[in-house]
Amino acid sequence: MSFRVLDALPILVLRFGETINKVPDDRNGRRGYENKKVMGFRTRSGKVLALDVDGEYDEVEVWIEPPAPPAIIGIRILKPRESHDLHRTELAPLAKKAGVYLTAETKAGFEELLSWYA
Repeated sequence: MSFRVLDALPILVLRFGETINKVPDDRNGRRGYENKKVMGFRTRSGKVLALDVDGEYDEVEVWIEPPAPPAIIGIRILKPRESHDLHRTELAPLAKKAGVYLTAETKAGFEELLSWYA
């Protein structure tokens, strides 16, 4: 069984609490709801990371602030990716391809990445 977005999301919420980039306006009647493309979180040390939920739910892809992590089994760095939803104030350190974009292939690798990052 592969590691999926639905496996990663509860881990992020337990570690970092609620998302920090809820929909800010009511133009579509969604104010305060979860963002449909990017779910952002803040670590206790103040760094941000974002879960990419715009695409394949079978792949866990996240942006983190630089630098890139050390080699971790189950974590693979991808080419930079832009998302307009990263341009909100809360996630600005990840915008304009400034964030390190990576995929987590295993739960163990993902948890090790989060421990390193936090």
